[in-house]
Amino acid sequence: MSDITVFELTALLNSKLINFYHKFLFLDIEKELFQKILIENCKLFPCVPFKDSNKIREIIESIICDKSKKPEIDTTDLETQIDQLVYQLYDLTAEEIAIIETT
Repeated sequence: MSDITVFELTALLNSKLINFYHKFLFLDIEKELFQKILIENCKLFPCVPFKDSNKIREIIESIICDKSKKPEIDTTDLETQIDQLVYQLYDLTAEEIAIIETT
């Protein structure tokens, strides 16, 4: 079992996928997708690192740097990059991503 870095944990906790998970807990939405991704695969917090941990760190450091200089700056593009890396980590299909993105 490998250790998850603070950057990987930050990416997971701030991703749309985990936000979707929280909505599921409180709103009981998309039960089948939730079960497939997070229960059947037992991958809520994976023990394997992201394929590109350095990329995650770069993106998060960039967001932190940008926000520290100008708190109102729009970092949506960087956040979207993180979401895409999280989707890759869980091997989500385009259909699954669409559900998450529109929920």
